[in-house]
Amino acid sequence: MMAPIVFLTGTTVMTLADPLDDALDDLRISGSVLVHQARKPPWAVDVPREARLRELLGVGADMRVLPFHLAHRGGFDLSREGETVGRVNAPELLLLPGGKAHCLSDGFGARPEPLEAILRADAPHMTPHDEPGATELICGAFVMRAAPLNPLLGALPPALKVAAGGNGASSALAAAAAMLAAECGRRSRNGFTAQRLLEVLCAEAIRSYQQSAGDRDAGWFRGLADPKISEAVRHVHSEPGADWSVEVLAARVALSPSRFAARFRETMGESVMAYVSRWRVNVACRCLRETGAPLEHIAERVGYDSVPAFSRAFKARVGLSPAQWRREAASDAGRDP
Repeated sequence: MMAPIVFLTGTTVMTLADPLDDALDDLRISGSVLVHQARKPPWAVDVPREARLRELLGVGADMRVLPFHLAHRGGFDLSREGETVGRVNAPELLLLPGGKAHCLSDGFGARPEPLEAILRADAPHMTPHDEPGATELICGAFVMRAAPLNPLLGALPPALKVAAGGNGASSALAAAAAMLAAECGRRSRNGFTAQRLLEVLCAEAIRSYQQSAGDRDAGWFRGLADPKISEAVRHVHSEPGADWSVEVLAARVALSPSRFAARFRETMGESVMAYVSRWRVNVACRCLRETGAPLEHIAERVGYDSVPAFSRAFKARVGLSPAQWRREAASDAGRDP
């Protein structure tokens, strides 16, 4: 985990934001454990696409649902559209942001059991199987805001697998996975403690993925692995309303403007000012959703000197004016604007 950067300015101490923490907080992550079972092969479970999972969990289209599967003992194959795409062995965690239907299985010849059938039968709890080769798995979903301007969601691959125990696992992720399994074993799979553990599990799984992202294609995680680019992003997240320009940010990270702009685009996959604009509008969306602040106050907070300038930038990114977006967000949340 990258340590926060602290600047001393006169008598003022300013700590730069961690962009990953910032993005995770913006998504308001929660979770639900759907199934905790031990299964002896052969077995197979079909997990539906994201839209159906939203229906099962009773959440609206303004939310994302990312299924996860934790192999606590044994292992399983992952397949999509009839083709096996990988193997998950304990203690590993599989997270699937891609939204596609998929199948978990171990052994051959089992007819896939729909996840909906398991839930309808009210049989999601642990069934002991101590025989060699049995798989103990915890299946659930992380629920978060559908925030298309949040750079984190777009940076995640369709499927990611991380170690949740043993060598190579982060201590926080391993502890969260072990504690979640213990909570599920007490049939407290969606109690207060389990809910907090799910938040940690999601955050630490993504953080583990981030820490191995340095050699990947251009994108947000690769940018955060570059010390200079990461520092610039921290400045933008810490002060979205500052008068940022390529020249100002380049000076903050001790690079020439031309070298900084080229390095930013190469690692992040977009220009400096495109990222600044995107994050500003993302912050504005959160302000519009969570507060009743006047548009002029929000515009000033995210770096625009007038409501018309803010509205133009907002509509260019979102397709709606700030006022229209606020009304739609209030309607989606089932509350009055």
